[in-house]
Amino acid sequence: MGAVNKGLTKYWFIIYVLAALLVLGGLLNLGVHLGPKLEDWLMAKFIPEVWQSTVDDLIHRLFRDELRSFLVTSGFGLGIVIIGLTLFPLKEKLSATYEKERFPELEKQAQAPLWRQGLEEVKLAGLYLILQGMSFYLAMQGQTTLATLGSSLSVAYLVGAMAFDHCAPFFQRRDRKLHGILWIFLRHAPLRTFLIGLICIGPVLLLEKTLPSSLSPTIAISILVFTEVLGMACATLLGCHLGAALLKEDPKLILNPPPRSWTISYRAVVLTLSIWLVIFFGWWAKGAITHASFLKCRFRPLWQEAEIRLRDTSMIVSLPVQVRNRSEGSIDPTELTIEIQGKGIIEGEVMLQGPIIQGSETKNLELTFAADLSEAAILDLPKFLKAEYSAHLKLEPPLSKPFLLEIFPQ
Repeated sequence: MGAVNKGLTKYWFIIYVLAALLVLGGLLNLGVHLGPKLEDWLMAKFIPEVWQSTVDDLIHRLFRDELRSFLVTSGFGLGIVIIGLTLFPLKEKLSATYEKERFPELEKQAQAPLWRQGLEEVKLAGLYLILQGMSFYLAMQGQTTLATLGSSLSVAYLVGAMAFDHCAPFFQRRDRKLHGILWIFLRHAPLRTFLIGLICIGPVLLLEKTLPSSLSPTIAISILVFTEVLGMACATLLGCHLGAALLKEDPKLILNPPPRSWTISYRAVVLTLSIWLVIFFGWWAKGAITHASFLKCRFRPLWQEAEIRLRDTSMIVSLPVQVRNRSEGSIDPTELTIEIQGKGIIEGEVMLQGPIIQGSETKNLELTFAADLSEAAILDLPKFLKAEYSAHLKLEPPLSKPFLLEIFPQ
């Protein structure tokens, strides 16, 4: 009978790995085949054709260079979250079978319903996304120190997610909730928990850095996904070892609830981070919608009607701009931030004045900006006044790096 039981872990291990490969492989295939089509649809839906190349270049530069390390770790973490949400019954079965075979001496307790473990997986996914959202916020600040901090925290959250998500079933079977399990790990085994996560996700991060660039994307992704899934299965078994070791050290560990101060602090921090991220990304979404509506407009700068006033080495320019609102909603100029750039000037902060433009209306707005004149411009002012200018929409969330979108191409 013992020999038969020994084989069950192997079977459930293989089933879990194959199921995880099927889920992640299917999602990646959908992303590869449908991702470009979705990107094209979004671009055509929200960005006018004249600016599509500019926006596309901005997105790819941002995601390939400035946020690449963050996006890589976030992608691996998202894989852990997806598998946790979809395959938690298999993960639980693998963990429970291994515990029964490897640690038959452990005292058995009434197991919590499986749906409750699923609920804890949802809560864990939410916690991970909140923490990664804060990492993304830091990475978007445009400062090297904050970007490095955001990337480092993202890796730490990935390691923690790998360990915590796969060590948790041992305690979930004993009816412990997310914050209680987190307290156990932080209080009694922070180093061991971290090492489990590092051992199981470290090979994926190492391979991502060292795989030859000559490999096709399909082969490279397949190697990384297989390694990550194998790490998940191994982390589930190691989680049983960690849980059994903690119970042997303190048999009453499961019976003792976490301190009330910890529970209150945990919930307060999660609530605070959630509210802040809703404000941050909500502000961004609102600004993006406003700017997207403005980008759909047709602009006609009336340079022949511009008024130019000189003040020492500065120039004050008032430029009427005819704006035809081609969107369905109204546009409030006071909600926009615009910068002016041109040959011979340093930079001009813009004041935008004019009425609210309703859908399908055409009205004039006035761009007023002050520019510092260069020495060359002062010596040859007529030539400088004929210089070409461009205006840029500036989408700048609170404490975040701005995006510039050109609206008057030079």
